[in-house]
Amino acid sequence: MTRKPGFPSDQRNGDKEFVIRRAATNRVLNVLRHWVSKHAQDFETNLQLKSKVISFLEEVIHNPELLAQERKAAANIIRTLTQEDPGDSQVTLEEIEHMVLNTPVEPFESLSALEIAEQVTLLDHLIFKKIPYEEFFGQGWMKADKNERTPYIMGTSKHFNHMSNLIATEILRSEEPAIRGCTIEKWVAVADICRCLHNYNAVLEITSSLNRSAIFRLKRTWIKVSKQTKTLIDRLQKLVSSEGRFKNLREALKNCDPPCVPYLGMYLTDLAFIEEGTPNYTEDGLVNFSKMRMISHIIREIRQFQQTSYKIEHQPKVTQYLLDTTGVLDEEGLYEASLRLEPKLPT
Repeated sequence: MTRKPGFPSDQRNGDKEFVIRRAATNRVLNVLRHWVSKHAQDFETNLQLKSKVISFLEEVIHNPELLAQERKAAANIIRTLTQEDPGDSQVTLEEIEHMVLNTPVEPFESLSALEIAEQVTLLDHLIFKKIPYEEFFGQGWMKADKNERTPYIMGTSKHFNHMSNLIATEILRSEEPAIRGCTIEKWVAVADICRCLHNYNAVLEITSSLNRSAIFRLKRTWIKVSKQTKTLIDRLQKLVSSEGRFKNLREALKNCDPPCVPYLGMYLTDLAFIEEGTPNYTEDGLVNFSKMRMISHIIREIRQFQQTSYKIEHQPKVTQYLLDTTGVLDEEGLYEASLRLEPKLPT
């Protein structure tokens, strides 16, 4: 049997090594490109990491064996890391907190429902987008040291409770049932605008506040609320209801385009369910990649909503009202105030 002529052995080995090097280079560049574009927060909070990646890419670019497309890909990653994103001119939470320090608090009556809804949405999104993805691992928000392990998740929860208390306090501020009824109608209008802005977190902040015992029991107040508003409340409550594992809210999130502020508690429940119900390792002692993929899918969806900012202009007079804690009652104070306004009837 005659052997067909072929390339010399050393040339074949050289070609094989070249192909392996090209494949490895492309894989590394693709991983870095995905990391830089999808998880920019890692490089914003860790300048040392950013510097090391840039140095590595610059070293790669100066490799004489690099192909033109590989050199271009590395240069694009460096450009993404070093340039400011001109499309994201959104004010930061720190800037807002600094600006409102010397701003006089506007009364609720002087603010329109649209102004409140826009600034609630801006605040909710700024607080939501600051949560680093590593806080979603290991159910840190359920541990004894949760404030140290997941400070941003706990900050989101604290803001939710503050808003709920603020809304209830505003309703109870007046002695007149008619005025309290008007306040409820205005907050429901805010919730409906937030729904249009895809801020489902605020819809839940407002509807949950209306369901609190201190507000729900005010019979003379609810008589003053129009049927249209009550119908709208029912629709909003169904949208963010926890029934069927937040079935309606999930459907709304699936069909909406960012920007959006989802309800974080829904995702935390999902993550806790996966962590507790699925082992980290298979029966063969191998890593349970199925579990890791489920967790990754949830965090990817959260990151998608974090990365698209709202183009809402900051209004200090409104955010000062929303962030002001002066006179805002806690659960016990709210119920006492409601009893003072509408005492319990003897049974």
